[in-house]
Amino acid sequence: MSLSSAKNYALRAAKSQDQKEAAELLSKAILELASSIEATDAKIKKINKDKS
Repeated sequence: MSLSSAKNYALRAAKSQDQKEAAELLSKAILELASSIEATDAKIKKINKDKS
């Protein structure tokens, strides 16, 4: 669950010669991005809750 993992998957997809592999790598990159966004959102909500 990190932005660097998402970036690595996307870079591997860009270099891939196989369309199926590229699509799978992009799918993994999207899932990593979504997980990272969710984790960040949870942290922000916790910070805001603690301030209240």
